[in-house]
Amino acid sequence: MNYKIVLAGDIGVGKTSLINRFVTGIFTDDYKPTIGVNIYIKELFIDNSEVNLQIWDVAGQTSFRQFRQRFFCGAQGAFIVFDLTVPKSLENLHVSWIEDIQNNAGEIPLILIGNKVDLKESITVSRQDITDFLIQHSNVEDHFITSALTGENVENAFTKLTALVR
Repeated sequence: MNYKIVLAGDIGVGKTSLINRFVTGIFTDDYKPTIGVNIYIKELFIDNSEVNLQIWDVAGQTSFRQFRQRFFCGAQGAFIVFDLTVPKSLENLHVSWIEDIQNNAGEIPLILIGNKVDLKESITVSRQDITDFLIQHSNVEDHFITSALTGENVENAFTKLTALVR
């Protein structure tokens, strides 16, 4: 089976790094902003069946908003990603990302990811902030705190979303 999932969130939250960690097992700090969209493929075997994920890495710049909306069409699941060191990146998920996904992909499984947990001294988003967000957005099915650098919870998040879209 083939499934399209998207990663959405502000520029610099680590979407590309999360995908690279999941697809290749490698973290790279050679950061280049995504222009438009990049598509990755990952083949998994779950319960003795082959699953092919098309993972769409959607540009986070606000200047791409009108274009990125079409990238959500046909998605079966989405990660909404924020940076634990940038509270505005969580707030911005309210403003446009969730609405854009739902308007273009419909009611699909959403998982919240708080990335960069490895930057412990710089974390400014509290557990209460995350809880409040989840209360406001009951359509978000789960959440994970991750680190693309160390790989913490990255595989778990992708496995969970894959289970939800199957």
